Amino acid sequence: MKFALTLLPAFALLSACGTADGELTPGNWKNTMTMTEFEIPGAPIAMAQQAKAVLNKPQSSEACISPAQAKAGVRDFSSSMQQGDCKMEDFKQGGGKMSGTMVCTGVSGLGAPKMKMDGSYTTDKVEMKLSGEVTDTKIPGGKANIAMTLTSERIGDCKS
Repeated sequence: MKFALTLLPAFALLSACGTADGELTPGNWKNTMTMTEFEIPGAPIAMAQQAKAVLNKPQSSEACISPAQAKAGVRDFSSSMQQGDCKMEDFKQGGGKMSGTMVCTGVSGLGAPKMKMDGSYTTDKVEMKLSGEVTDTKIPGGKANIAMTLTSERIGDCKS
């Protein structure tokens, strides 16, 4: 759950002028994260039930995206999707589609150090699917598989 909550502020990097491929529109954006998989092979029943309890329960926030943040576009947005210092490897973008592998250092909690990402974008909406493996000695068997969807959509002008 901590991992999921740390993702939502990262949507604050969304937006742009909407002129170049991958730029987004400045304004107020609604960001929604939904955990779609959280499997812990070999976990006790209570832990497995707790993991399933977070599935398919969207968490939302809003963020005001400045013109400067907007100009950074989907590549910078994608690199900031997880806690820690993250960089995109093999990032490809064009024609409204994007993909890559996010590699992060300094990950804590339930963050995965490496996640596969596929998504789509327009100037007013970004949708991403991420999946990866969490490794932690506190997890039974030392690992868990996670997957999530992230959607960010412009909902109007910034408030204030």
